Amino acid sequence: MVVQDQISTLCNFFKETNEEIARKKEIARHSLEVKSESDLEIDGNDYYDKSLDFPKRPPWNFQINKDELEAQENKYLRDYVNEITNKFDPKDIGLFELNLETWRQLWRVLEMSDVILFIVDIRFSALMFPPSLYDYVVSTLGKHFILVLNKIDLAPAGLVVAWKHYFQEKYPELHIVMFTTLPGYNLIGKQSDAAGLNIRRRRGRIRMAAEGTQQILDVCKKLVGAKVDLSSWDNKIKEEIHEEFDAEDEKVEVGETVQVKHVDTGFVEYEKFKSGILTVGCLGQPNVGKSSLMNAMMGKKVVSVSKTPGHTKHFQTIFLTPTVRLCDCPGLVFPSKVSKPLQVLMGSFPIAQLREPFTTVKYLAERLDLVHLLRIDHPDNDDTWSAMDICDGWAKKRGYLTAKAARLDSYRAANSILRMALDGKICLCLRPPAYSARKEYWASHPDVTKVKWIQARTSEDDTPIEQQSVVVSDESDNEEDIKQLVEQAETNTSNEEGTEEEEEEDSVKDSNFSSNKFSALETEN
Repeated sequence: MVVQDQISTLCNFFKETNEEIARKKEIARHSLEVKSESDLEIDGNDYYDKSLDFPKRPPWNFQINKDELEAQENKYLRDYVNEITNKFDPKDIGLFELNLETWRQLWRVLEMSDVILFIVDIRFSALMFPPSLYDYVVSTLGKHFILVLNKIDLAPAGLVVAWKHYFQEKYPELHIVMFTTLPGYNLIGKQSDAAGLNIRRRRGRIRMAAEGTQQILDVCKKLVGAKVDLSSWDNKIKEEIHEEFDAEDEKVEVGETVQVKHVDTGFVEYEKFKSGILTVGCLGQPNVGKSSLMNAMMGKKVVSVSKTPGHTKHFQTIFLTPTVRLCDCPGLVFPSKVSKPLQVLMGSFPIAQLREPFTTVKYLAERLDLVHLLRIDHPDNDDTWSAMDICDGWAKKRGYLTAKAARLDSYRAANSILRMALDGKICLCLRPPAYSARKEYWASHPDVTKVKWIQARTSEDDTPIEQQSVVVSDESDNEEDIKQLVEQAETNTSNEEGTEEEEEEDSVKDSNFSSNKFSALETEN
């Protein structure tokens, strides 16, 4: 109840006014200002102010009873949020997690884990990595920190290498691995159409992403030495690599029986490598692919996956092998200065709860050639494009019409475009500082070979995504491909998340249980 009261007091702090919504819709009708590649370059430190930090568990001991401890933690989070609202203008900071229970689960995972595995999406890696968490884990807790650059199949190999070196230079105690849950052998058919839209059709059965898993194992071996026997994990990977793979065989499982159980967020005294088991805590913001990564490491589905932020509501422990335990923590949005359009593209904010999606489409359209990617015609036969024109053009192409007036449903079209961007079908990748000036250097870097090995791509799939987006193609040759791609995206969205209206209803109903409390604040009554 205290948390609910706290959230109610923050409604005005987060919710956009009707005047702001109207102003943004008007801006969406202005002509697009095409950005250069250098405008995609970012430095993560610009988005994480040191005074923002993140909520940490207040001091406690076993003499404090449960009610006193809960009251203490409620007061701590309330004071923390009030301090932020007093220090920063609401327009300068992004939306962040307000659910105390979710922060408690983070604290629990940090306490019980021997190694922290923090997962980021390679497309927005610097925006998803809070330096304050790194400092806390390494300096205060004295634990090892592994950064996983996930979804590297969505970025050119040279860009992946550039991001890896960016993090190595800034955070010397960081152990960095590269990962993709969808290496080439887990995909069917071509991986892109001629215009540049990504087509990632998964095989029926998930095969262990052995290349990325091997990297994680190698790092863990160095960290634990002889204190934990990791031979069972090593054997599991070797068996998977040499196993004959049948795309239609969904019954084959490799390794030990998986044990999944919910663990309460109580208090225990930390014991390193307790009972000879290595405990790895998996953290990250929503939609970075934590659950998919764990499934890919297992070689079978052990954690449910959804594109809806906040799908994982309680952390759970999963035994990868008898001596290796993974802890999957709910996705957390850390306090930062990341703008709302970027948070939408990152997957931190639910698309279905956007009151005004056109600002995000504008951000996307100024950095990618959406007209070419979507193969759309101008709705007014004009030469100048705006974000609203792109939405109307896509609505016209897809036949999206409003129910009453049968006008072009630009709102639904905007949501469709954003869902394709979130899923990686329309791919926007941010760059580290000075990447454009050294692009050729990164493309020919020795580490590129390792990236392609992890991606497990064939020679046909080596065309960089950024080059694919400017290929001129014959629309008639690829119309069926794009139609199938969009229909598949909408079908997947429908199956996993329900309709947009259902999502809005569910988000209001389940606001007490959602891991992203700020989401409900944006939903209109």
